Amino acid sequence: MLKLPLEGQVDLDLNSATAREEATAMTVATHDGGERVLVKNARIWQWTHDKCTDQPAYQMAEWMLVAADGKIEQIGVGSPPNAGNDARQVDLNGALVLPGLQDAHIHAYYMGESAEFINLSGCASFDELKERLRKYDRANPEKSWIVGFGWEQDALSDTARYPTRHDIDEVIKDRPVMLHRACWHIAVANSKAFEVAGLDVNRREWEVASGEVDVDEHGATGILREAAVELIAKHTTESSDEIRLKYLRASLRECIGYGLTAIQTNDHHAWELYRKLEANGELPIRVYLTVPIDELGHQATPKAGTSVGRLLSCKRIKIFSDGSLGAETAAMREPYRNTTNRGILMDTDEQLLKKVTDATDAGYQLEIHAIAEQVLTALRKAQVAPDRRPVLTHCQVLGEDLIAQMKEQGVIGNIQPSFTITDGAFARKRIPEHVIPFSYCWKRMMKSGVVCAGGSDAPIETCNPFQGIFDAIYRHRPNNPSDIFLPDECLTFEDALSLYTKNASFACMEEKRLGNLQVGYQADFVVLREDITNNHEALCSPTLVQSVWVSGKKSYEYDPNVTPSTSPDFSQSSLPGKNGRVRICACCRR
Repeated sequence: MLKLPLEGQVDLDLNSATAREEATAMTVATHDGGERVLVKNARIWQWTHDKCTDQPAYQMAEWMLVAADGKIEQIGVGSPPNAGNDARQVDLNGALVLPGLQDAHIHAYYMGESAEFINLSGCASFDELKERLRKYDRANPEKSWIVGFGWEQDALSDTARYPTRHDIDEVIKDRPVMLHRACWHIAVANSKAFEVAGLDVNRREWEVASGEVDVDEHGATGILREAAVELIAKHTTESSDEIRLKYLRASLRECIGYGLTAIQTNDHHAWELYRKLEANGELPIRVYLTVPIDELGHQATPKAGTSVGRLLSCKRIKIFSDGSLGAETAAMREPYRNTTNRGILMDTDEQLLKKVTDATDAGYQLEIHAIAEQVLTALRKAQVAPDRRPVLTHCQVLGEDLIAQMKEQGVIGNIQPSFTITDGAFARKRIPEHVIPFSYCWKRMMKSGVVCAGGSDAPIETCNPFQGIFDAIYRHRPNNPSDIFLPDECLTFEDALSLYTKNASFACMEEKRLGNLQVGYQADFVVLREDITNNHEALCSPTLVQSVWVSGKKSYEYDPNVTPSTSPDFSQSSLPGKNGRVRICACCRR
């Protein structure tokens, strides 16, 4: 089971997806038929209303009777009913029970795949980055490509210089190397990578739709932005079904170990893979697949609203409209501070409008990664009705007018609370001063009537929803409680929990059966080993989750005897990569 230790706020990384699979294999069960279950002697969190724009309110039940079909038959306080001899009795000894937690924005495939890469989170200098590369190179002679992720230019030097191919060439010349920035919107590749990809590294003029190749007087610097990343990335990894299924299995195991009962995942060419897992009874949690817009109309792409079995469905389509704030490729209404750069727009207004119209006409719910202004205009022109619940992902830099438009148009804010911790280190360097109050302004959005759902964007951040809840409440840098980014935007515990329960269910149009524990709802719930309602520090406990139940079936049980098969090292530096949770593999010990 992979968890987040409290000390140092660090994250655990095993050396491979295979190792992670071994570490969790004995604790995860897949979902099949159910039985009647009486859960008793518990503290069961119930939302008292489903409206996501009202102040969240709750009450505690003490027992819950689950029918054989996985739905809640009865729930209440006091003495539990006589459930008969056919019901299994589960005495929780006063443990806290929460409604099933969802991750409203995740990349499950990339999460599994990234376990095979070198993690450069926490690199505090170019020397450190090169030393980690050198050690990884020696420890992995069998790899045809070296792929990494997690570096941050702000951490590598005082001038925030980006690494170039020349930096990598100093360490590795004979093998292709590609290193993704922490946001995955920018990468740097060495000279060998350009050669293997069939690209002339000495070219000084490049034309890439929706992307850029940085050049200097010698040709390409190795830095690739947005769509240009794919020029080399498409050559880097294996893509057989067997390998891809291994990555998905590892990710799903990690998700359920953190207490997730459902994910809304953005994966490419993944529907048939998830169908195989479902057919083999290998889905331990619910999967709501979001397909990319470039797969619209493909034979293998499911039609909007397609469901297979009880745990797999596809309702949503994803449109990329711009980049990321950390990479300075997110499209801004005003230039980034002290620059003339406004970011990169993937589409013209007309192109975006056509994508929105085509996806809506095909019946899909929209999810758009973008700065708000251009998207809201396209939604309005395409006449996307509020009841279609379009989703705007990330919502990092807004404005009072944009928040009002989101409410008016029924746009859901798909937010990543942990981004506040990560990006707070550089946001003030990037964002114009007068815009900062409208940046990462989750509380302002919710008070204005915008429904917000919580996600991780894993592997960008940890998929641990309890870390997301903690970050939504406190918004401070690791080990520095006084360093709070916009303290007035800190959420209450109830608001933070709603992001991952009833609000996330609303975002995937499942609020009438998921996200709460009421009669008629699916019995998706998580049992905790500690009381997080009064002790918020327990949100960071490495052994917080006791068990996870999906449709009344126990799909995960904490086992103290199951330990990872490798011995990880933990590391911390002054600006330690994405969110301060540094994952260092064994070969990169310092």
